[in-house]
Formats: sequence, structure tokens, C-alpha cells
Amino acid sequence: MKQSIHRRTFLITAVQASAGLIAASAGLSACSRKTSTAMKLAFVPKALNNPVFEITRAGAEDRVRELSDVSFRWIAPTTTDAAAQSQIIDDLIVQGIDGICTSCNDPAALLPAINRAVDAGVAVVTWDADSPKSKRLTNIGIDQEGAGFKAGELLLERMKTGKVAILTGTPGALNLEQRRNGFLRAVTQNPQVEVIATDRCNDDVQRAVEIVEQRINATPDLAGYFFVGMWPFFADLKTLPQLKDFVSQGGVCVSLDALEGALNAIEGGYASALVGYSWYGFGRTAVDVLVDYIRRSVKPPDPLYTQLFVVDASNIADYQRRQRETGGRF
Repeated sequence: MKQSIHRRTFLITAVQASAGLIAASAGLSACSRKTSTAMKLAFVPKALNNPVFEITRAGAEDRVRELSDVSFRWIAPTTTDAAAQSQIIDDLIVQGIDGICTSCNDPAALLPAINRAVDAGVAVVTWDADSPKSKRLTNIGIDQEGAGFKAGELLLERMKTGKVAILTGTPGALNLEQRRNGFLRAVTQNPQVEVIATDRCNDDVQRAVEIVEQRINATPDLAGYFFVGMWPFFADLKTLPQLKDFVSQGGVCVSLDALEGALNAIEGGYASALVGYSWYGFGRTAVDVLVDYIRRSVKPPDPLYTQLFVVDASNIADYQRRQRETGGRF
């Protein structure tokens, strides 16, 4: 299912293009936008195989349905691939898209495509994973380092000494690096806590499950685990028997994200605490920001952060109730 993207050919052509050709391309996209009656928005997540983005899609689609004359597309590489993501943005420019919201696989790799879009008259925002040096309008997300720091505090509240492992996703993703840095800043306050490894799952759910189970099995004296994202909790929790035994025997597992699978992990004894935030709100906010900027030239604050919250055994019943009542739309 992976798209065939000839990005290298595109980049060589772009570098060698004359000023007239570049102007013609920009003119084509501008013309396409002018001839459309509906505002055209596209969301470009890191990948289609990461279910964490689906609730943002629901938020965006719900908000678009409430508006008039706004159309919505959801398009991304099948797996995390910065080159393919850049090519998609370039294709959207030519197709005359009005606004793009993207979660960047790599901030440096996405910067040229984002800047080309802005230079062609496309409004661009990022959500969750930013490209802060690009020309995008704003980043809609959380204080990533602050969220990691909070996770570290939650872990230190529950363990005073021992070895800790970290599970992260795609190498180079700015949001994940910031979360990890925040976590490390928190846990290094206690010299009795030792971070022994950072394992990368490349945002692959099955790979995340395998890594977690293998890490716990290979490290019998492991005391803590930090998930930079909730990848293992998108899987059937029964595929994580080592993790459940780890937590039931006193191990501490703290994760970012509080979507349905992570809530079930708290309730089922697979996790100790979560640092959550509204993925649904990301989608609604991004649509509003793009529409306000395109229609009324309203520049948003930069960044636009949503509030963090903590889920653990003390309040899991309340969050499970919200999940049931809203389908995760909170």
C-alpha cells in the first residue's frame, strides 16, 4: 500500500527550475484555489498506520461538518516517512489546497516543503510534532518537554530507586525528543534512578509490543518504564503479559497519551499513570485556526498549547465514563 513517491526526482527538478517555472507552479496553485467555491483543507499526519492520529481526524471532521463551504482531506504516507510526507505537501500545493495541518516526521526534512507551501499562498499549521524554524503559522499541541517532565515526576512519586527504560517512536521526531528530554530532566533529580535504555519502535504498534515484552524479560531488575507515546496500548492488552506482571509486582509504567487503549491499560493494571491531553481538540482547533486565517487574516498565537491532565487509579472511573459517553471526543 505504500505510495510510490519520486521525491529525489522532484527535488532535483525543483533545485534546477528556472524562476519562470517556479512562478508558473505558484500561479497554477493560486488559480486552482481561486476557482474553487469551497475552502479546501488537508491534514497530513505522520503516517496512516499510527492510530493515535485518528481522534484528531474525528475532531477535524466534526468541526468541518459544522461549517459551510469547507472541504477536508486526510492524506499521509502509509508508514512514517519524511520524504513521502514532503512529497504529499508538494502535491497538495499543485492541487490548489488552501490550508494544510501537518504533524512532522522530521522538522528539518519537512521545512522546505512547508516553506514552499507558504510561499505559494497556502496557510500551514503543524500539530503535535512541529517544524519550528519553518514558515508555518503556529504549532497546535502541548508543551512537549513539560509533558515529559510531568511523566518523570509521576514516575519518581511511585519509585525511589532502580533502573528505568524508555520506549519512543520515530527517531528525529521533535515532539518525541522533547518529551524524552523533559522526562530525563525530571528523573535525573534522583541519582538513585538510572535510565538504562531508549528503545525505538518507529511508531509501529506491533514492534512496540515486542520491544516492551523483550525489554522486561531481559531486565529482571527493571523498576520503571516510560512510554513516550502509547503505542503498545493500541494493541490487544493480552499481548502484553510481561508488562502486566511487571506492574502487578511493583514496577512503574508511565505513558504519554490517554486515549481508549491507555485508559484500559490503567484499569487493567498494565500502567500506573498517564499524562493526557485532547487529541480531539487538536483537530477542531486546527480547522478553526486555518479558517480564521484564510477568511479573516486572523493570525493565531504561536504556539497554541492545550491543557495536560493526569489519569491514574484515583480517577480512571471518571475518564472511562467520559470515553463511553463521547467515544473519546474530549
